[in-house]
Amino acid sequence: MANTRKRTRELFQNTKLHPRKRFGQNFLVDTRMLDFIVEAAELSSEDLVLEIGAGTGTLTKKLAASSARLIAVELDEGLFHILQSEFQDNTNVTLVHADILNMDFPTLIDTAAKHEPAPGRVKVIGNLPYYITTPILMKALEESSLSPLPIEMILIMVQKEVGQRIVASPGTKAYGSLSVAVGYRSDAEILKRVPPGSFYPRPKVDSVLVRLNVRSKPSVNVRDERFFFQIVRAAFQYRRKTLRNALRMACDAGTVKLPMDSVDNAFQALGLDGKRRGETLNISEFAALADAIQEQRRDGEE
Repeated sequence: MANTRKRTRELFQNTKLHPRKRFGQNFLVDTRMLDFIVEAAELSSEDLVLEIGAGTGTLTKKLAASSARLIAVELDEGLFHILQSEFQDNTNVTLVHADILNMDFPTLIDTAAKHEPAPGRVKVIGNLPYYITTPILMKALEESSLSPLPIEMILIMVQKEVGQRIVASPGTKAYGSLSVAVGYRSDAEILKRVPPGSFYPRPKVDSVLVRLNVRSKPSVNVRDERFFFQIVRAAFQYRRKTLRNALRMACDAGTVKLPMDSVDNAFQALGLDGKRRGETLNISEFAALADAIQEQRRDGEE
């Protein structure tokens, strides 16, 4: 690790670049952890890897050596020039200078899939900036099924607190709308805790490596996915309130539009206690509640 840290530090000194806090730049320099990531990705010569935040290219080299094709996305212009110099002779590496949040995953994947050899599986891997972890993760999950080759795995380094929220179970303090959204589309697990000393510069918090095996179909069936997530967000927006009161407050705030008699009728039809808190409901219960409310609302309109 000392050599990788030294090379990374010298790279910044020689190029007169500096890690940028506003981009959340903390570069992984722990060689054993880099090898662990590649092993956890279970890569084959048929895989297409989409690396988010390639940075100085330390992990990129290892990923490119184990996959058919690699798309490395980097926003920082200075780092992108370093990547261009480093990978100019790698025919299986495509560098993209862009903000991943402004990129279309299906288009990126479709472009790479047309090259030879054609990839068989898609895996998203990255050391995500902590401040935009959730939007990047949700974008990858939501756009997975839209791509010509669905994303099979997402392997990401995130802040420990966020990782705990991703894998949290109902009834726990960390459980929230992110837990439900991730569980709806994937099976997630924390593989390893990563201390601050594994990075340059050192962050102030611990990190974790999280692996999400993306489902080909959602874990539950819902009539209206958009409405389902409205109910979930409303329940956790007022998580200190009972479920009924949280939905009522969301209605009053205009977050979700539904008559409260439909909510009460749905509770009764399901035998669900409206005095429970949203954090105690599992994904199946949220799905059943959303569908029942819609059913009751439809009956009330007839």
